[in-house]
Amino acid sequence: MAGTDRPPNTRTARLAFTGDLLLGRKVSATVVNGQPPTAMWGDLRPRMLAADAVIANLETPITTHAVKWHKWKAFYFRTDPVITESLKAGNIQCLSLANNHMVDYGSQGLLDTRRHLDAAGIAFAGAGANADEAAKPVLFEAGQMTIGFISITNTVPAFRATADHPGTNYWKITTDRATIDRLAAHIGDLRTAGADLVILSTHWGPNYRWWPPRHYRAFARKAVDLGVDIVHGHSAHVLQAVEFHGRGLILYDTGDFVEDMIVAPGFRSDRSCLFLVEAGPGMVPRLRMVPVKLTLAKVNRARGREADAIREYMMRRCRGFAVDIREENGELIATPPAGAGREDG
Repeated sequence: MAGTDRPPNTRTARLAFTGDLLLGRKVSATVVNGQPPTAMWGDLRPRMLAADAVIANLETPITTHAVKWHKWKAFYFRTDPVITESLKAGNIQCLSLANNHMVDYGSQGLLDTRRHLDAAGIAFAGAGANADEAAKPVLFEAGQMTIGFISITNTVPAFRATADHPGTNYWKITTDRATIDRLAAHIGDLRTAGADLVILSTHWGPNYRWWPPRHYRAFARKAVDLGVDIVHGHSAHVLQAVEFHGRGLILYDTGDFVEDMIVAPGFRSDRSCLFLVEAGPGMVPRLRMVPVKLTLAKVNRARGREADAIREYMMRRCRGFAVDIREENGELIATPPAGAGREDG
């Protein structure tokens, strides 16, 4: 791997994290009808290309299969395979598939998604043809680093993969012995396989929740104690707090990044951030948050009052968490608190 001859502490990776990519319905139609692959990422694309890898949650199966999951759901998503050109244009290198929409179009939709991502050269984890495949983390290269990526969800238990049926990597969010041992085993296997950094990507909780519940916070912190470098949370469709714990970084919810959703009163799913993280072995990750504005099938940097509102929102969300935040050139810089090691309420 490039850079292995350097002293360990000089090797870093520049990673960009986004929240949910909701690429179905009008987003898929917009792309199929001729939106250029680069247009989805607007004026953020240079920042995304400057990263060694962009990591996101793919909340839409990539399939032309038209038969929906056999049980009732309020929303079903799927997107045309041409979407992979947009993903590649945004430097998307790894995707979480463990979520509450990956089986919307049944086993075939899930398996098609894996096949199309394989063909596009995009790494993924969190869903598979059986429980073992769904649970298997993935290794991928990002700059000077080998990244280990674990993808889990506690949404839609009925989507859970079994020994002989496709589905998602379903976990309960708890710090009981069995769950912690299971997570520790994954982390250990990834380290043995050569992972310089370990990311835990978790799709957890209901929509439009502003705060992570206490047991999520306990689970995320325990994951860092076990050796996870970055916890990448998503599911709520709105931004939640970030914080530092030990040598790890926790992004409790990274919101949405591409969507066609109706904006609910008081819950601005069309306002989010691009989370830029520099990380390396033995170092506390560095975090910069770029405020962004979502429109149909596009994301751009937020400006003016919109950017002000996002910055103010994130500062409010992070009060009481183990993080200090300051503004710099219209973006937010997050650092460990001056009294590092303090516990929030």
